[in-house]
Amino acid sequence: MTPRQVFELVIALETDLADFYLEIGQIERLKPFADIFSYMTDHSQNHARQIDKAAALIELPELNTAPIETLHQRIKASLRDKILQEEDPEKILGELARAEEIIGTLYQSIAAHYRKRISAFTKIADQFDQLSTEEFAHRDFINNRGGG
Repeated sequence: MTPRQVFELVIALETDLADFYLEIGQIERLKPFADIFSYMTDHSQNHARQIDKAAALIELPELNTAPIETLHQRIKASLRDKILQEEDPEKILGELARAEEIIGTLYQSIAAHYRKRISAFTKIADQFDQLSTEEFAHRDFINNRGGG
């Protein structure tokens, strides 16, 4: 499941929970708790909106591998051509070293891509930590109202 799908799932769960609180708030014998159900409906709807906004703001970088594969093929072709035409062993070693440097730079760019991803996942985790804190506050609100 992608992070976007997780957000969509939680939005659906919060929306469903809001509908559930609205529904049970209509049960006659539960009318004394109507204010709690109204509060919980509002907060579940707010969570759904909050998660939707967070999902839109968090950039999840995708790695396009086509340029990497193209560069790999070019490096090989160029290196092959250069070393097959070169007679000087020192120059051949220089070409090999240059190819390794290009590959190293490529790997640095891939590492940077995944560092951005770490940042995005940290932001996702922060959103869920915030929601967790709010859910525990809801629990405490309900417990304080009912003495539980």
